[in-house]
Amino acid sequence: MKYSIILMALMTILFTPLTQASGRVPFGHQVIEVQNYSRATEQIAISGMISDGGTQALAATGFKTVIDLRTKNEGTAEEKALVDRAGMMYFNIPTTVAGITREQVAEFTKIIESAQKPVLIHCGSGNRASAMWASYRITQGVEPEAAIKEARKMGLRPPLEEKLREIMLN
Repeated sequence: MKYSIILMALMTILFTPLTQASGRVPFGHQVIEVQNYSRATEQIAISGMISDGGTQALAATGFKTVIDLRTKNEGTAEEKALVDRAGMMYFNIPTTVAGITREQVAEFTKIIESAQKPVLIHCGSGNRASAMWASYRITQGVEPEAAIKEARKMGLRPPLEEKLREIMLN
């Protein structure tokens, strides 16, 4: 009997996805339905588009919240419905490559600090999502160059980086 209980406990540990057990976001190879996926922290991921079946995969790997930075004409209504159906929270802060405003960063800050974790922050390619993450990190006291360097690894491109510098560093 004692060995049966130990065996059952061991099997539960082995067959429960790590993300669900620990509240951590998965690594990229575990979420192939999401383009340009990067793990920013143990509870935050950055990405581009969510492919067909991606919302179910995100929910299955333990995600609780999706923050979509795309605009209305990029399919946010459809995604909100999919995220809601998958049992996750959905937030939309429409941004463009023209730059992220301080007001948008303030809205993002309120959401990210109160959101159920793990969280996926995404846009069409990862460019705006990584810029928003860097902007947030800068407002939290992270050295700007370090935040921007991290964001480049997650998809930040030079034109938006320049705008991020103008807005966040001036």
